[in-house]
Amino acid sequence: MLKHFSYLSLMFFYVNILGYVFHFIVSRKLGPELYGEFMVLYSLMLTVSFLSNIYPTLTIKAVLENKEQKYEILRFIRMIAGLTGLIFFIGLMISLPSIQAFFKITHKLAIIIVGLVWLVVFLLSVEKGFLQAQEKFKEYSFLNSFGLTIRLIIAVFLIEIGLNIYGAVGSSLFAELLVLTIVLLINKNLFGKIKKIPIKDFFKTSFLSVPVGLFVYADDLFIKRVFDPTTAGLYASASILGKALIWFCMTLFSVIFVKLTEDKTNYRKYLLYSLGLFLVINLIAFVGTVIIGKPIFLMLFGSKFLDAYQYLPFYILAIIPLIFNLVIFTSNITLERFKAIVIVNLVLYYLGFILISFHDVYQYILYIFLFHFISFMINLYFFLKKYQDTQKI
Repeated sequence: MLKHFSYLSLMFFYVNILGYVFHFIVSRKLGPELYGEFMVLYSLMLTVSFLSNIYPTLTIKAVLENKEQKYEILRFIRMIAGLTGLIFFIGLMISLPSIQAFFKITHKLAIIIVGLVWLVVFLLSVEKGFLQAQEKFKEYSFLNSFGLTIRLIIAVFLIEIGLNIYGAVGSSLFAELLVLTIVLLINKNLFGKIKKIPIKDFFKTSFLSVPVGLFVYADDLFIKRVFDPTTAGLYASASILGKALIWFCMTLFSVIFVKLTEDKTNYRKYLLYSLGLFLVINLIAFVGTVIIGKPIFLMLFGSKFLDAYQYLPFYILAIIPLIFNLVIFTSNITLERFKAIVIVNLVLYYLGFILISFHDVYQYILYIFLFHFISFMINLYFFLKKYQDTQKI
C-alpha cells in the first residue's frame, strides 16, 4: 500500500509541475495571440477528454467484480470506449465549420487534431483503468509521467521548426498515441471473447464522479468569442495560474474526501473544515500575488504577458466560490444527494458565457465570481438543510 502511494504521489507532483512548465514554454514560444487560441483548443480537448473519466472507474469496478473474466470485460469496454471516442470525432468532423465559427478558431486543422486526441484518450482511459485494477501503479505512474515528458519535448521541437500552434496541439496527439501503444503492449489480450456489461452500469458510473474539469476550464473555452486574440492570450496566462490553485485545493480535498466517505455522520464538520482551509489558502495566495507576484509572473511568462498580471489577483478571488462549489458537488455525490444540481449548475454556467455580453476582462472575471457565489449559497443551504433533516431522523 505504502509503495503504491509513493508512486502516485511522486507522479502527481511531477505531472503537475511538468504540466505547467509546458504552458510556460508554449506561451513564451507562441506569444499572447496564438497562446489564446491554443488555450481555447486545449480547453476544448480537455472538456471532452474529462468525459472519458467514467471508463477507468467502470473498468476497475467491472474487473474487480469479474476477476475470472477480466480480459473478456476489458475487450468489451475497449469496444465501447473506442465507439464513444469515434462518435465524438465524427460529430466534430460534421460540425467542424460551426465549431470553428462559434469559438472563433482560425486554425482548422488544429480542431481536427483535437478530435483525434479525443479518440485516443477514450481508448487510453480504459487501459489505464485496467492497470489500476491490476494494481500496476508503478507502470501507471510511469506512463502518466512519460506521456507529459514526451509531450513537452515534442511541443518544443515542433514549435521550433515553425509549426507553432499545430505543434503545441499536435504534441498531445503524438504523446497520447505513444503511451497508448506502450500500455497495449503491457495489457495485451487484444483479441478473444468478450463479456458484456449492462448499459445501466455505464450510467451509474457516470454519476460516481463530479465533472470538475468541465467547470475549471469553462472560462478559457470561450475567451476568443469574447475578447480580441491578444487579450484572450493575456487572460489565458493569468487563468492557468489560478487553475493551479484550484487543482491544489481539490487535491487536498481528496484527502478529506476519504474521511468524509468513511465517516458520513460527521460530514458537516469535514465540509466546514475544507471551506475554511481553502479560504485561507486562497487569501494567502492573493496577498502573495499582490506583494511578490509580478516578478514571478514575469519570470514564468515573459515580458509579452506582463499586462496579464493585473488580472491575476482578481482571478484568485473569483475562483474562491468556484472551489467551494466543487467541494459541495463532490460531497453531494459521495453522499448520493442532489446529483442533478451538478448538471444544472454546469449548463447554466456555460449558458452565461454564451449569452452574456462582456465588455472587458474584469466583467468576465466578475461573472465567474457572482455565478459561483450565488450558486454556492443556494447549494450550501440545501446541503445544510439536508444535514439537519438527517440529524432529526
